[in-house]
Amino acid sequence: MEKNRVKFFVVLEEHMLERYSYIIEKYNFENYCFQNFNNLQIGVSLQKILKRVKHRNILRIEYARLKQRISDLQKENIVESIYLSNSEGYIAHNVIIKLRKDFPNIELVGLQHGVFELVPPPNKLIRKVINNTINFLFGMFPLGLGFGEKNVDKYIVYNEKYRQFLINELKWEHDDVISDMSFLKAELYDKRQNGLKNESTVLFLMQCLSKSNMCSIEEEEYLNEKVIEFLTDKYEKVLVKNHPACINNSDKLLQNKKVEKIDNLIDGFNQCSYAYSYSSTALLEAEIFDIESFAINSQLVKEDKSIYKVFSNVISFENEIMKSFL
Repeated sequence: MEKNRVKFFVVLEEHMLERYSYIIEKYNFENYCFQNFNNLQIGVSLQKILKRVKHRNILRIEYARLKQRISDLQKENIVESIYLSNSEGYIAHNVIIKLRKDFPNIELVGLQHGVFELVPPPNKLIRKVINNTINFLFGMFPLGLGFGEKNVDKYIVYNEKYRQFLINELKWEHDDVISDMSFLKAELYDKRQNGLKNESTVLFLMQCLSKSNMCSIEEEEYLNEKVIEFLTDKYEKVLVKNHPACINNSDKLLQNKKVEKIDNLIDGFNQCSYAYSYSSTALLEAEIFDIESFAINSQLVKEDKSIYKVFSNVISFENEIMKSFL
């Protein structure tokens, strides 16, 4: 009896399952979701490295479960490829190396899951030394490789700008990098609605700037306050969407009658004709809905400014938004 050919999806961080569940169901992926990592994923501090080493057994247990799941599936199926929810972080680095060893004939596909600067990953030599030392002592790598490293066979990215960056700067083969936003954001494409847009409605997508150590809480509050003031002067209705991971409270920004807080991102996209944020992935998602989007670049936000090269429109907080009040 001929075996079925299947594709497998690995969600490497539990909080990302909701993001990818639509793709998994739509494309009929077999799947596995890593669990129990909590706050181990983000960051490269010494404290974070030590915490990952201390809890390395979680990684061992979760990979053993993944390996068994794939092995069981192979008894009656041919697993053609394994899609990974990301390939940048430390969990991905460890898992990919193990998958290469245990399933050498299965194609590995990495997925872009956020905006990244169009520069090669920094501190590669330092990362390599730390990773190799910790791996020698404890049998695991505490740091990821960063965006675009060639640790998978194929990479699916948001747009042609990222594709060309991987090909030209990181020397990927042309056929191994695929620009396919309709796959990565399939739910958004499928839930677009016509006839709901209003030319005088704008969407402001808040970002976790202070939580990401890109500015202070006070600076973030100042930025958001001035942006909303700018938008209320320019548009009749301003929809405000908090980032799901944000701890900041936008309620005090909603005193203006033109401003309305929304919880559903897709509903907001379907209603508005314009969208503003800082360096948020949501601005790229907005373009799926034929929304004209603007990335706000401020000197108060500490980040590699090359990230703004991926956005269609960039507006300066200091030179355009603040000067509009003069």
